[in-house]
Amino acid sequence: MDFLDPRKKRQFHVRLILGYVLVGIAIALATVILVYGAYGYSINTKTGTVVQNGLLFVDSKPGGANIYLNGASRNATTAARLVLATGNYSLKLTRTGYRDWQRNITLDQQTVGRFVYPFLFPTKPRATDMKTYPSAPSLITETPDHHWLLVRVDSSDPATVSFDQFDTTKLTQAAQTITLPSGLLTSADLPDSTLTEVAWSTDNVHLLLKHDYQGGSEFIVLNRTSPVDSFNVNKNLGINPSEVALRNASISQLYIYDGSAQTLSVADTAKNVVNPAFLTHVLAFKGYGTSLLTYVTDNKLPDGQAQARIWDNGQTYPLNNFPLGDHYLIDAAQYQGDWYYAAGSSGDDHIKLYKNPLASLQNTSVGKALPFISLRVAGASEIGFSINTRFIEVESGQQFGVYDFEVGMRYQYSVQVPLAGPPQWMDGHHLIGESGGKVFVMDYDGTNQQLLTPTNFVLGGFFSNDYNHLLTAAPASDGTSAILENVDMRAGVDLPKSTQ
Repeated sequence: MDFLDPRKKRQFHVRLILGYVLVGIAIALATVILVYGAYGYSINTKTGTVVQNGLLFVDSKPGGANIYLNGASRNATTAARLVLATGNYSLKLTRTGYRDWQRNITLDQQTVGRFVYPFLFPTKPRATDMKTYPSAPSLITETPDHHWLLVRVDSSDPATVSFDQFDTTKLTQAAQTITLPSGLLTSADLPDSTLTEVAWSTDNVHLLLKHDYQGGSEFIVLNRTSPVDSFNVNKNLGINPSEVALRNASISQLYIYDGSAQTLSVADTAKNVVNPAFLTHVLAFKGYGTSLLTYVTDNKLPDGQAQARIWDNGQTYPLNNFPLGDHYLIDAAQYQGDWYYAAGSSGDDHIKLYKNPLASLQNTSVGKALPFISLRVAGASEIGFSINTRFIEVESGQQFGVYDFEVGMRYQYSVQVPLAGPPQWMDGHHLIGESGGKVFVMDYDGTNQQLLTPTNFVLGGFFSNDYNHLLTAAPASDGTSAILENVDMRAGVDLPKSTQ
């Protein structure tokens, strides 16, 4: 019997071990091929050399859009991963019932292109009337979570301040009326009394408002779930501030700015106490969290000069100098673990950007922060990070400067269509506003500009939390009243069966 023969038994073990080795080598080679293939490597069949292609990830809202490159169909739909030869491409997405989305892209070796943000807008948006108002609402605002929409209601009694509150997840339901307590606002019944939005708290319940009236201004905190608990900041604290801001996006503590004294303080709204000023010679400020803010000062500087400084839990550090201006553009946000700062003024022609400047400023061997790039927009009036903080946008009228922190790209462009006001960030990648009496939307780099539906709302509109519905105010046919409309962003087979 062979299994009793020592020589044959040894040969069997050798063959078995050799088989295991060969299988292991095959598995290792297959793994290497799969890994390299996943990163875009392939074999040039003509030369036999290993080459690296570019990787392209493409997605859209809605999904299922057809993908075209240089005019040719790829026989693929979003979401898709494509391995492509390096080079320049014209990328286009199409879907029945929607407007095309397209842009030119470049893929280099070891490049991964991610275009997962395209928003396909319906060719013919369908609008449904929600409510008619005697005139265009003076204030429309939405909670940060896109769940609740508040519309200021004109009352027959000028002293009564009310809002319609709509649930964007149940748009067929009637609005709930929110009425502020009587006497909360000073001289609310006088002409030219206006309410403007300052900021929402992250609790999606409290809204800080500024009330301007004949003879002065004041700040109001609206509680949308319990209007009776709304309060007048000026009356409760016995102050008359120039500006009020939420500290750490909460109403429990407020930043109180006195423009005439140029001082910045913190107020405790539970105790109705204003603490002594912790900063002086302040021209402008912007807070982040509880112990970090950027402010502008002209203290101990040459005439005509201002300086942006970072206040970090009681310590201050100089960021950069620039000419005095009518207003100042300062902001900061965290993206992928890094802090990015922007600082400049309307009196300068560029806004400087910094990455983790505090690390340099707190390092005694360095002692100063150096900008890594600037956005050249003369006379800028607006600045802001996108909702996902990947982009920062600076605007002056029709001129825009945008920087992409993820890929390190700067975009400078002009918008040719007339804008009724500064566009706002619609989401992480798009800007929205009004142009020529219609809702205007464009990608962050100025491409794919769209005019969607009639509106007389300078901010363009707000979206439901699933972005399937655009809510805006449109002029009525009588030329005076306005209609709050629900504009469906879906088309074709994506529409509910009852509306197809």
